[in-house]
Amino acid sequence: MALTELNEAHFSKEMLTIYHISLAMVRHKNVNTLLNEVLDILDQNLMAKRATLTLFHTKEDALIIEASKGLTAVEKARGRYKLGEGVTGEVGKTKRGVIIRDVRTEPRFLDRTLARINQDIAFVCVPVVKEGQLIGTISIDLDNKDEERLHRAASLLQITANLLADAVAQIRTQHEEKLQLRAENSRLQKELGNRYKPSSIIGNSGAMQRVYELISQASDTHAPVLIRGESGTGKELVARSIHYSGMRQGGPFSVLNTASIPEPLLEKEMLGTERDGQVIKQGLLELAHGGTLFIDEVAELAAPLQARLEHFLQHQTIVRVGGTQPVSINVRIITATSRHLEDYLEQGRFREGLYYRLNVFPIIVPPLRERKSDIIILADHFLEDYNRTYSRHVTRISTPAINMLMAYHWPGNVHELKNGIERAVLATTDDVIHGYNLPPSLQTSASTESSESSPVNDLTQAVETYERELIIEALKKHRGNAAAAARALNTTPRVLNYKFNKLVINLKDFKKFGASPR
Repeated sequence: MALTELNEAHFSKEMLTIYHISLAMVRHKNVNTLLNEVLDILDQNLMAKRATLTLFHTKEDALIIEASKGLTAVEKARGRYKLGEGVTGEVGKTKRGVIIRDVRTEPRFLDRTLARINQDIAFVCVPVVKEGQLIGTISIDLDNKDEERLHRAASLLQITANLLADAVAQIRTQHEEKLQLRAENSRLQKELGNRYKPSSIIGNSGAMQRVYELISQASDTHAPVLIRGESGTGKELVARSIHYSGMRQGGPFSVLNTASIPEPLLEKEMLGTERDGQVIKQGLLELAHGGTLFIDEVAELAAPLQARLEHFLQHQTIVRVGGTQPVSINVRIITATSRHLEDYLEQGRFREGLYYRLNVFPIIVPPLRERKSDIIILADHFLEDYNRTYSRHVTRISTPAINMLMAYHWPGNVHELKNGIERAVLATTDDVIHGYNLPPSLQTSASTESSESSPVNDLTQAVETYERELIIEALKKHRGNAAAAARALNTTPRVLNYKFNKLVINLKDFKKFGASPR
Protein backbone atom coordinates (compact mmCIF):
# COMPACT_ATOMS: atom_id res chain seq x y z
CA MET A 1 0.00 0.00 0.00
CA ALA A 2 1.35 3.40 -0.94
CA LEU A 3 1.88 5.91 1.86
CA THR A 4 -0.56 8.37 0.27
CA GLU A 5 -3.28 5.73 0.59
CA LEU A 6 -2.85 5.20 4.32
CA ASN A 7 -5.75 6.21 6.49
CA GLU A 8 -4.69 8.58 9.25
CA ALA A 9 -6.86 6.56 11.61
CA HIS A 10 -4.14 3.87 11.50
CA PHE A 11 -1.69 6.26 13.18
CA SER A 12 -1.28 6.82 16.89
CA LYS A 13 -1.53 10.46 17.97
CA GLU A 14 2.23 10.64 18.37
CA MET A 15 2.90 9.14 14.95
CA LEU A 16 0.24 11.39 13.42
CA THR A 17 2.00 14.42 14.89
CA ILE A 18 5.38 13.36 13.49
CA TYR A 19 3.73 12.58 10.15
CA HIS A 20 2.20 16.07 9.90
CA ILE A 21 5.49 17.71 10.94
CA SER A 22 7.40 15.74 8.28
CA LEU A 23 4.88 16.86 5.65
CA ALA A 24 5.32 20.45 6.76
CA MET A 25 9.10 20.15 6.48
CA VAL A 26 8.82 18.88 2.89
CA ARG A 27 6.23 21.50 1.93
CA HIS A 28 7.70 24.71 3.35
CA LYS A 29 10.82 26.42 2.08
CA ASN A 30 10.29 29.44 4.34
CA VAL A 31 11.61 28.51 7.77
CA ASN A 32 9.42 30.97 9.69
CA THR A 33 6.29 29.56 8.03
CA LEU A 34 7.46 26.04 8.86
CA LEU A 35 7.99 26.81 12.53
CA ASN A 36 4.61 28.48 12.88
CA GLU A 37 2.88 25.45 11.33
CA VAL A 38 4.81 23.02 13.54
CA LEU A 39 3.71 24.93 16.64
CA ASP A 40 0.15 24.80 15.33
CA ILE A 41 0.44 21.02 14.85
CA LEU A 42 1.75 20.58 18.40
CA ASP A 43 -1.01 22.84 19.67
CA GLN A 44 -3.76 20.76 18.01
CA ASN A 45 -2.43 17.17 18.11
CA LEU A 46 -1.26 17.32 21.73
CA MET A 47 -4.15 19.53 22.86
CA ALA A 48 -1.57 22.00 24.14
CA LYS A 49 -2.73 25.29 25.64
CA ARG A 50 0.44 26.98 24.41
CA ALA A 51 3.48 26.10 22.32
CA THR A 52 6.67 28.17 22.32
CA LEU A 53 10.01 28.21 20.51
CA THR A 54 12.98 30.17 21.91
CA LEU A 55 16.29 30.93 20.20
CA PHE A 56 19.59 31.15 22.03
CA HIS A 57 21.27 34.48 21.23
CA THR A 58 24.96 34.02 21.90
CA LYS A 59 25.85 37.71 22.23
CA GLU A 60 23.10 38.30 24.79
CA ASP A 61 23.67 34.88 26.40
CA ALA A 62 19.89 34.52 26.59
CA LEU A 63 16.99 32.46 25.25
CA ILE A 64 14.39 34.71 23.60
CA ILE A 65 10.96 33.67 22.34
CA GLU A 66 10.98 33.60 18.54
CA ALA A 67 7.60 31.99 17.75
CA SER A 68 4.58 30.96 19.80
CA LYS A 69 0.97 29.79 19.80
CA GLY A 70 -1.35 30.95 22.56
CA LEU A 71 0.72 33.98 23.62
CA THR A 72 -0.16 37.59 22.84
CA ALA A 73 2.47 39.85 21.28
CA VAL A 74 3.01 41.55 24.66
CA GLU A 75 3.42 38.21 26.48
CA LYS A 76 5.78 36.96 23.80
CA ALA A 77 7.95 40.09 24.11
CA ARG A 78 8.48 39.34 27.83
CA GLY A 79 9.99 35.91 27.13
CA ARG A 80 13.73 36.33 27.77
CA TYR A 81 15.78 33.91 29.91
CA LYS A 82 19.47 33.91 30.74
CA LEU A 83 21.12 30.49 30.72
CA GLY A 84 20.27 28.78 34.00
CA GLU A 85 17.44 31.25 34.71
CA GLY A 86 14.09 29.57 35.37
CA VAL A 87 13.02 26.27 33.83
CA THR A 88 13.66 27.38 30.24
CA GLY A 89 17.11 28.72 31.15
CA GLU A 90 17.92 25.47 32.99
CA VAL A 91 16.95 23.39 29.94
CA GLY A 92 19.21 25.58 27.82
CA LYS A 93 22.12 25.30 30.22
CA THR A 94 21.91 21.53 30.85
CA LYS A 95 20.59 20.61 27.38
CA ARG A 96 18.17 18.21 29.07
CA GLY A 97 14.38 18.26 28.93
CA VAL A 98 12.26 19.08 32.00
CA ILE A 99 8.70 18.12 33.00
CA ILE A 100 6.83 20.29 35.52
CA ARG A 101 3.54 18.72 36.66
CA ASP A 102 2.15 21.89 38.27
CA VAL A 103 3.72 25.27 37.50
CA ARG A 104 2.08 26.82 40.59
CA THR A 105 4.18 24.73 42.97
CA GLU A 106 7.49 24.89 41.10
CA PRO A 107 9.77 27.71 42.39
CA ARG A 108 12.01 27.41 39.29
CA PHE A 109 9.09 28.30 37.03
CA LEU A 110 9.27 32.10 36.56
CA ASP A 111 6.29 32.62 34.21
CA ARG A 112 8.21 35.54 32.70
CA THR A 113 5.46 35.99 30.09
CA LEU A 114 2.76 36.37 32.82
CA ALA A 115 0.51 34.11 30.73
CA ARG A 116 -0.04 31.39 33.37
CA ILE A 117 -0.87 33.28 36.57
CA ASN A 118 -2.56 30.85 39.02
CA GLN A 119 -3.24 28.31 36.27
CA ASP A 120 -3.17 24.60 37.12
CA ILE A 121 -1.17 23.34 34.14
CA ALA A 122 1.83 21.18 33.34
CA PHE A 123 4.88 22.47 31.45
CA VAL A 124 7.18 20.42 29.22
CA CYS A 125 10.38 21.97 27.80
CA VAL A 126 13.13 20.33 25.70
CA PRO A 127 16.35 21.66 24.15
CA VAL A 128 17.02 22.11 20.43
CA VAL A 129 20.63 21.05 19.89
CA LYS A 130 22.72 20.71 16.74
CA GLU A 131 26.19 19.13 16.77
CA GLY A 132 26.36 19.63 20.53
CA GLN A 133 25.57 23.36 20.32
CA LEU A 134 22.46 24.86 21.94
CA ILE A 135 20.13 26.39 19.35
CA GLY A 136 17.02 27.00 21.46
CA THR A 137 14.13 25.27 23.24
CA ILE A 138 10.61 24.07 22.48
CA SER A 139 7.95 23.98 25.20
CA ILE A 140 4.24 23.23 25.57
CA ASP A 141 1.59 23.77 28.28
CA LEU A 142 -0.77 20.84 28.98
CA ASP A 143 -3.95 20.49 31.02
CA ASN A 144 -3.69 16.72 31.33
CA LYS A 145 -1.13 15.93 34.02
CA ASP A 146 -1.17 12.13 33.74
CA GLU A 147 2.44 11.15 34.32
CA GLU A 148 2.63 8.64 31.47
CA ARG A 149 1.09 11.13 29.05
CA LEU A 150 3.53 13.84 30.14
CA HIS A 151 6.52 11.56 29.51
CA ARG A 152 5.13 10.56 26.09
CA ALA A 153 4.60 14.26 25.27
CA ALA A 154 8.18 15.03 26.35
CA SER A 155 9.55 12.25 24.12
CA LEU A 156 7.48 13.45 21.16
CA LEU A 157 8.60 17.03 21.80
CA GLN A 158 12.26 15.98 21.83
CA ILE A 159 11.82 14.09 18.53
CA THR A 160 10.25 17.25 17.09
CA ALA A 161 13.16 19.34 18.36
CA ASN A 162 15.64 16.95 16.74
CA LEU A 163 13.75 17.06 13.43
CA LEU A 164 13.70 20.85 13.48
CA ALA A 165 17.28 21.40 14.62
CA ASP A 166 18.53 22.36 11.14
CA ALA A 167 15.61 24.70 10.49
CA VAL A 168 15.92 26.42 13.88
CA ALA A 169 19.68 26.73 13.41
CA GLN A 170 19.02 28.43 10.08
CA ILE A 171 16.72 30.95 11.80
CA ARG A 172 19.37 31.71 14.42
CA THR A 173 22.06 32.09 11.76
CA GLN A 174 19.84 34.57 9.92
CA HIS A 175 19.38 36.56 13.13
CA GLU A 176 23.11 36.68 13.78
CA GLU A 177 23.83 37.64 10.16
CA LYS A 178 21.30 40.48 10.41
CA LEU A 179 22.97 41.74 13.59
CA GLN A 180 26.40 41.54 11.96
CA LEU A 181 25.09 43.30 8.86
CA ARG A 182 23.59 46.09 10.97
CA ALA A 183 26.86 46.50 12.83
CA GLU A 184 28.80 46.56 9.56
CA ASN A 185 26.38 49.05 8.01
CA SER A 186 26.68 51.24 11.09
CA ARG A 187 30.49 51.15 10.83
CA LEU A 188 30.44 51.99 7.12
CA GLN A 189 27.96 54.83 7.63
CA LYS A 190 30.20 56.38 10.24
CA GLU A 191 33.27 55.86 8.07
CA LEU A 192 31.66 57.42 4.99
CA GLY A 193 29.85 60.13 6.93
CA ASN A 194 26.54 58.63 5.79
CA ARG A 195 27.41 60.10 2.44
CA TYR A 196 25.85 57.97 -0.24
CA LYS A 197 22.67 56.87 1.52
CA PRO A 198 21.47 59.32 4.17
CA SER A 199 19.94 57.48 7.11
CA SER A 200 16.86 59.69 7.00
CA ILE A 201 15.87 58.32 3.57
CA ILE A 202 14.66 54.74 3.13
CA GLY A 203 14.92 52.81 -0.14
CA ASN A 204 17.25 50.55 -2.13
CA SER A 205 15.74 50.83 -5.62
CA GLY A 206 17.85 51.88 -8.58
CA ALA A 207 15.97 55.17 -8.79
CA MET A 208 16.85 56.00 -5.18
CA GLN A 209 20.48 54.95 -5.63
CA ARG A 210 20.70 57.67 -8.29
CA VAL A 211 19.21 60.17 -5.84
CA TYR A 212 21.81 59.19 -3.20
CA GLU A 213 24.58 59.72 -5.74
CA LEU A 214 23.27 63.20 -6.59
CA ILE A 215 22.96 64.07 -2.88
CA SER A 216 26.62 63.12 -2.44
CA GLN A 217 27.65 65.30 -5.38
CA ALA A 218 25.53 68.25 -4.25
CA SER A 219 26.88 68.04 -0.70
CA ASP A 220 30.38 68.87 -1.89
CA THR A 221 29.37 72.23 -3.39
CA HIS A 222 27.69 75.51 -2.42
CA ALA A 223 25.62 75.62 -5.63
CA PRO A 224 21.83 76.09 -5.53
CA VAL A 225 19.85 72.84 -5.78
CA LEU A 226 16.37 72.44 -7.26
CA ILE A 227 14.56 69.33 -6.00
CA ARG A 228 11.63 68.22 -8.13
CA GLY A 229 9.00 65.59 -7.45
CA GLU A 230 5.37 64.96 -6.62
CA SER A 231 3.90 65.88 -3.24
CA GLY A 232 4.79 63.39 -0.53
CA THR A 233 7.97 62.04 -2.14
CA GLY A 234 10.26 63.40 0.59
CA LYS A 235 11.85 66.44 -1.05
CA GLU A 236 12.55 68.09 2.30
CA LEU A 237 14.37 64.94 3.47
CA VAL A 238 16.62 65.21 0.41
CA ALA A 239 17.32 68.88 1.21
CA ARG A 240 18.19 68.06 4.83
CA SER A 241 20.46 65.22 3.71
CA ILE A 242 22.36 67.58 1.40
CA HIS A 243 22.81 70.09 4.22
CA TYR A 244 23.76 67.68 7.01
CA SER A 245 26.19 65.65 4.90
CA GLY A 246 27.79 68.70 3.29
CA MET A 247 30.19 71.53 4.08
CA ARG A 248 27.49 73.59 5.84
CA GLN A 249 26.36 70.91 8.28
CA GLY A 250 27.58 72.99 11.23
CA GLY A 251 25.34 75.90 10.23
CA PRO A 252 21.55 76.32 10.60
CA PHE A 253 18.97 74.70 8.34
CA SER A 254 15.86 76.88 7.90
CA VAL A 255 12.64 76.01 6.07
CA LEU A 256 10.32 78.41 4.25
CA ASN A 257 7.10 76.70 3.17
CA THR A 258 5.42 79.08 0.76
CA ALA A 259 2.15 77.14 0.81
CA SER A 260 1.66 77.54 4.58
CA ILE A 261 2.31 81.32 4.87
CA PRO A 262 -0.14 83.97 3.57
CA GLU A 263 1.33 85.92 0.66
CA PRO A 264 1.32 89.33 2.49
CA LEU A 265 3.51 87.86 5.23
CA LEU A 266 5.80 85.81 3.03
CA GLU A 267 8.19 88.63 2.12
CA LYS A 268 8.61 89.67 5.75
CA GLU A 269 9.13 86.04 6.76
CA MET A 270 11.91 85.59 4.22
CA LEU A 271 13.64 89.00 4.34
CA GLY A 272 12.83 90.33 7.81
CA THR A 273 11.63 93.84 8.74
CA GLU A 274 13.13 97.05 10.06
CA ARG A 275 11.91 100.53 10.94
CA ASP A 276 13.96 103.69 11.12
CA GLY A 277 17.15 101.71 10.75
CA GLN A 278 16.25 99.35 13.65
CA VAL A 279 15.79 95.62 13.05
CA ILE A 280 12.27 94.57 14.07
CA LYS A 281 12.55 90.97 12.98
CA GLN A 282 15.22 88.96 11.19
CA GLY A 283 14.02 86.94 8.20
CA LEU A 284 14.75 83.31 7.51
CA LEU A 285 17.56 84.24 5.12
CA GLU A 286 19.43 86.04 7.89
CA LEU A 287 18.68 83.31 10.42
CA ALA A 288 20.20 80.77 8.01
CA HIS A 289 23.48 82.70 7.71
CA GLY A 290 26.34 80.21 7.35
CA GLY A 291 23.91 77.43 6.59
CA THR A 292 21.04 76.56 4.24
CA LEU A 293 17.59 77.97 3.48
CA PHE A 294 15.16 75.43 2.02
CA ILE A 295 12.27 77.01 0.11
CA ASP A 296 9.47 74.52 -0.47
CA GLU A 297 7.06 74.99 -3.39
CA VAL A 298 9.14 77.83 -4.82
CA ALA A 299 6.82 78.09 -7.83
CA GLU A 300 4.18 79.64 -5.58
CA LEU A 301 6.30 82.73 -4.82
CA ALA A 302 4.67 85.95 -6.03
CA ALA A 303 6.47 87.91 -8.77
CA PRO A 304 7.93 90.62 -6.45
CA LEU A 305 9.42 88.03 -4.12
CA GLN A 306 10.80 86.08 -7.07
CA ALA A 307 12.67 89.25 -8.06
CA ARG A 308 14.04 89.69 -4.51
CA LEU A 309 15.20 86.07 -4.43
CA GLU A 310 16.88 86.40 -7.83
CA HIS A 311 18.67 89.53 -6.60
CA PHE A 312 19.93 87.68 -3.56
CA LEU A 313 21.25 84.78 -5.64
CA GLN A 314 23.10 87.25 -7.86
CA HIS A 315 24.57 89.55 -5.17
CA GLN A 316 24.28 87.61 -1.86
CA THR A 317 22.62 90.66 -0.27
CA ILE A 318 19.09 91.49 0.85
CA VAL A 319 17.19 94.60 1.86
CA ARG A 320 14.77 94.07 4.73
CA VAL A 321 11.16 95.15 4.36
CA GLY A 322 11.05 98.81 5.46
CA GLY A 323 14.83 99.13 5.16
CA THR A 324 17.15 100.82 2.68
CA GLN A 325 20.59 99.38 3.33
CA PRO A 326 21.76 96.06 1.79
CA VAL A 327 22.74 93.26 4.21
CA SER A 328 25.32 90.69 3.12
CA ILE A 329 24.41 87.07 3.91
CA ASN A 330 26.18 83.78 3.25
CA VAL A 331 23.39 81.26 2.68
CA ARG A 332 22.98 78.30 0.38
CA ILE A 333 19.58 78.09 -1.33
CA ILE A 334 17.87 74.76 -1.88
CA THR A 335 14.41 74.88 -3.44
CA ALA A 336 11.73 72.30 -4.22
CA THR A 337 8.62 72.17 -6.34
CA SER A 338 5.93 69.71 -7.35
CA ARG A 339 4.97 71.96 -10.30
CA HIS A 340 6.14 71.84 -13.90
CA LEU A 341 8.23 75.00 -13.86
CA GLU A 342 8.65 75.02 -17.64
CA ASP A 343 4.88 75.55 -17.99
CA TYR A 344 5.10 78.40 -15.49
CA LEU A 345 7.86 79.96 -17.61
CA GLU A 346 5.77 79.81 -20.78
CA GLN A 347 2.81 81.35 -18.94
CA GLY A 348 4.95 84.18 -17.56
CA ARG A 349 4.31 83.08 -13.97
CA PHE A 350 7.96 82.39 -13.13
CA ARG A 351 11.00 84.54 -13.83
CA GLU A 352 13.34 83.07 -16.41
CA GLY A 353 16.45 84.46 -14.69
CA LEU A 354 15.41 82.94 -11.35
CA TYR A 355 14.68 79.58 -12.98
CA TYR A 356 18.21 79.29 -14.38
CA ARG A 357 19.82 80.43 -11.11
CA LEU A 358 17.87 77.86 -9.10
CA ASN A 359 18.26 75.02 -11.58
CA VAL A 360 22.05 74.76 -11.28
CA PHE A 361 21.91 71.30 -9.71
CA PRO A 362 18.54 69.56 -10.32
CA ILE A 363 17.50 66.42 -8.43
CA ILE A 364 14.33 64.53 -9.35
CA VAL A 365 12.80 62.41 -6.56
CA PRO A 366 10.83 59.51 -8.11
CA PRO A 367 7.22 58.85 -7.11
CA LEU A 368 6.55 55.74 -5.04
CA ARG A 369 4.80 53.95 -7.92
CA GLU A 370 8.13 54.04 -9.80
CA ARG A 371 10.07 52.49 -6.93
CA LYS A 372 7.83 49.52 -6.07
CA SER A 373 10.72 47.54 -4.58
CA ASP A 374 10.96 50.13 -1.79
CA ILE A 375 7.32 49.84 -0.66
CA ILE A 376 7.78 46.92 1.74
CA ILE A 377 11.07 48.32 3.05
CA LEU A 378 9.33 51.61 3.83
CA ALA A 379 6.30 49.85 5.30
CA ASP A 380 8.52 47.80 7.65
CA HIS A 381 10.40 50.96 8.65
CA PHE A 382 7.18 52.82 9.48
CA LEU A 383 5.87 49.74 11.30
CA GLU A 384 8.89 49.76 13.62
CA ASP A 385 8.53 53.52 14.16
CA TYR A 386 4.88 53.34 15.14
CA ASN A 387 5.45 50.28 17.32
CA ARG A 388 7.80 52.47 19.34
CA THR A 389 5.57 55.55 19.19
CA TYR A 390 2.42 53.75 20.37
CA SER A 391 4.09 50.99 22.44
CA ARG A 392 2.60 48.33 20.17
CA HIS A 393 4.06 44.94 19.23
CA VAL A 394 2.87 44.39 15.66
CA THR A 395 5.33 41.88 14.21
CA ARG A 396 4.42 41.53 10.53
CA ILE A 397 2.24 42.49 7.58
CA SER A 398 0.01 39.70 6.20
CA THR A 399 0.40 38.48 2.62
CA PRO A 400 -2.99 39.90 1.48
CA ALA A 401 -2.04 43.27 2.97
CA ILE A 402 1.34 43.19 1.20
CA ASN A 403 -0.43 42.44 -2.09
CA MET A 404 -2.69 45.44 -1.53
CA LEU A 405 0.28 47.70 -0.79
CA MET A 406 2.04 46.55 -3.95
CA ALA A 407 -1.05 46.91 -6.17
CA TYR A 408 -1.94 50.45 -5.08
CA HIS A 409 -0.77 53.43 -7.18
CA TRP A 410 0.08 55.75 -4.21
CA PRO A 411 -0.99 59.22 -5.40
CA GLY A 412 0.15 60.59 -2.03
CA ASN A 413 3.51 58.80 -2.29
CA VAL A 414 5.61 58.09 0.83
CA HIS A 415 3.53 60.36 3.06
CA GLU A 416 0.38 58.42 2.17
CA LEU A 417 2.12 55.09 2.86
CA LYS A 418 3.36 56.37 6.21
CA ASN A 419 -0.13 57.52 7.23
CA GLY A 420 -1.60 54.20 6.07
CA ILE A 421 0.79 52.14 8.20
CA GLU A 422 0.11 54.37 11.21
CA ARG A 423 -3.63 53.76 10.79
CA ALA A 424 -3.09 50.00 10.42
CA VAL A 425 -0.91 49.77 13.55
CA LEU A 426 -3.64 51.50 15.55
CA ALA A 427 -6.45 49.48 13.94
CA THR A 428 -5.11 45.93 14.29
CA THR A 429 -6.27 43.88 17.28
CA ASP A 430 -3.43 41.35 17.18
CA ASP A 431 0.24 41.34 16.18
CA VAL A 432 -0.42 41.31 12.42
CA ILE A 433 -1.48 44.02 9.96
CA HIS A 434 -4.30 42.52 7.90
CA GLY A 435 -5.70 43.84 4.63
CA TYR A 436 -8.82 45.11 6.36
CA ASN A 437 -6.66 47.24 8.70
CA LEU A 438 -5.39 49.32 5.76
CA PRO A 439 -7.15 52.52 4.61
CA PRO A 440 -10.33 52.01 2.52
CA SER A 441 -8.64 53.55 -0.54
CA LEU A 442 -6.38 50.49 -0.81
CA GLN A 443 -9.35 48.12 -0.72
CA THR A 444 -11.29 49.67 -3.60
CA SER A 445 -10.95 49.88 -7.35
CA ALA A 446 -8.98 53.10 -6.77
CA SER A 447 -6.00 50.86 -6.03
CA THR A 448 -5.97 49.85 -9.69
CA GLU A 449 -6.57 53.40 -10.91
CA SER A 450 -10.04 52.54 -12.21
CA SER A 451 -12.13 55.55 -13.12
CA GLU A 452 -15.44 53.68 -12.81
CA SER A 453 -15.52 53.17 -9.05
CA SER A 454 -18.65 53.89 -7.09
CA PRO A 455 -19.41 53.88 -3.34
CA VAL A 456 -21.41 50.66 -3.74
CA ASN A 457 -18.65 48.85 -5.60
CA ASP A 458 -16.01 50.15 -3.18
CA LEU A 459 -17.97 48.90 -0.15
CA THR A 460 -18.62 45.52 -1.77
CA GLN A 461 -14.96 45.04 -2.60
CA ALA A 462 -13.83 46.11 0.88
CA VAL A 463 -16.27 43.63 2.50
CA GLU A 464 -15.15 40.82 0.17
CA THR A 465 -11.50 41.52 0.94
CA TYR A 466 -12.26 41.31 4.66
CA GLU A 467 -14.30 38.10 4.29
CA ARG A 468 -11.70 36.41 2.11
CA GLU A 469 -8.88 37.07 4.56
CA LEU A 470 -10.92 35.81 7.53
CA ILE A 471 -11.86 32.59 5.69
CA ILE A 472 -8.30 31.93 4.49
CA GLU A 473 -6.92 32.41 8.02
CA ALA A 474 -9.53 29.97 9.39
CA LEU A 475 -8.74 27.36 6.71
CA LYS A 476 -5.02 27.66 7.39
CA LYS A 477 -5.57 27.26 11.12
CA HIS A 478 -7.73 24.15 10.65
CA ARG A 479 -5.63 22.75 7.81
CA GLY A 480 -8.35 22.57 5.21
CA ASN A 481 -11.17 21.28 7.42
CA ALA A 482 -14.12 23.31 6.12
CA ALA A 483 -16.47 22.21 8.90
CA ALA A 484 -14.00 23.28 11.60
CA ALA A 485 -13.39 26.58 9.80
CA ALA A 486 -17.16 27.19 9.61
CA ARG A 487 -17.52 26.58 13.35
CA ALA A 488 -14.64 28.94 14.10
CA LEU A 489 -16.30 31.62 11.97
CA ASN A 490 -19.70 30.98 13.59
CA THR A 491 -21.33 30.03 10.28
CA THR A 492 -22.43 26.88 8.43
CA PRO A 493 -20.55 24.71 5.90
CA ARG A 494 -23.25 25.55 3.31
CA VAL A 495 -22.67 29.30 3.68
CA LEU A 496 -18.91 28.79 3.67
CA ASN A 497 -19.12 26.73 0.46
CA TYR A 498 -21.06 29.58 -1.16
CA LYS A 499 -18.28 31.98 -0.09
CA PHE A 500 -15.64 29.65 -1.59
CA ASN A 501 -17.26 30.01 -5.01
CA LYS A 502 -17.96 33.74 -4.70
CA LEU A 503 -14.50 34.70 -3.40
CA VAL A 504 -12.58 32.20 -5.60
CA ILE A 505 -11.14 30.19 -2.71
CA ASN A 506 -9.95 26.68 -3.66
CA LEU A 507 -10.38 24.35 -0.71
CA LYS A 508 -7.86 21.91 -2.23
CA ASP A 509 -5.12 24.45 -1.61
CA PHE A 510 -5.65 24.00 2.13
CA LYS A 511 -6.47 20.27 2.29
CA LYS A 512 -2.80 19.47 1.66
CA PHE A 513 -2.33 20.33 5.33
CA GLY A 514 -4.34 17.22 6.25
CA ALA A 515 -7.58 16.92 8.15
CA SER A 516 -7.69 18.38 11.63
CA PRO A 517 -7.40 15.69 14.32
CA ARG A 518 -10.54 14.93 16.24
